[in-house]
Amino acid sequence: MDVFQAMRELRAMRRIKPDPVPAALIREVVEYATYAPTASNGQNWRFVVVTDPALRAPIADYYRQAVEQYALRANAPPPHQARDAWERQRRAVLWQAHHLAEIPVLIFPCLRIPPRTDFTQTQRHSSINGSIWPAIQNLLLACRAKGLGATATTLHLIYEEPVNALLGLPADARSFAMIPVGWPMGKFGPVRRRPVDEVLAWNGWG
Repeated sequence: MDVFQAMRELRAMRRIKPDPVPAALIREVVEYATYAPTASNGQNWRFVVVTDPALRAPIADYYRQAVEQYALRANAPPPHQARDAWERQRRAVLWQAHHLAEIPVLIFPCLRIPPRTDFTQTQRHSSINGSIWPAIQNLLLACRAKGLGATATTLHLIYEEPVNALLGLPADARSFAMIPVGWPMGKFGPVRRRPVDEVLAWNGWG
């Protein structure tokens, strides 16, 4: 599969089978994540992979609570999305929230964040985002290329401190997303996006 096909078909696959995924395959997709750039070539990520059911269970409980809180607030689709498509997405999000403990692999992309007294707050956030999200996108693309279903979610951060404690993160590290990974129940296919000419602007916003 070429990278362009992987981009076109990078659906958020939330319904995942409980079947195990070989450790070697998880190691491979994480390796592709490490090919992404980082600010100042810091390479200060760590990818915490959770496969132990005893650890997945409490993480899943926090995540379910977070999704249920989110679902109460999100009660209408965004302007560009039809209600039936939004309802399908909502059902998939809730399904994942109630079955997360059964999904065989949870990957937490994390960063160690050394103190930089010479950085402004804006520079600090820029450095963090520029270091972790390219790696997350690489990881998702690698999963698609290998036939694995995956999606990135940040809702666990509503319970960031207890989840980080479960993961054993040191005080100078944070998780930035959770990526449930496994063999998908559904089929891959092209993503639905707004036409590029609606979002493309030349030489300025207007």
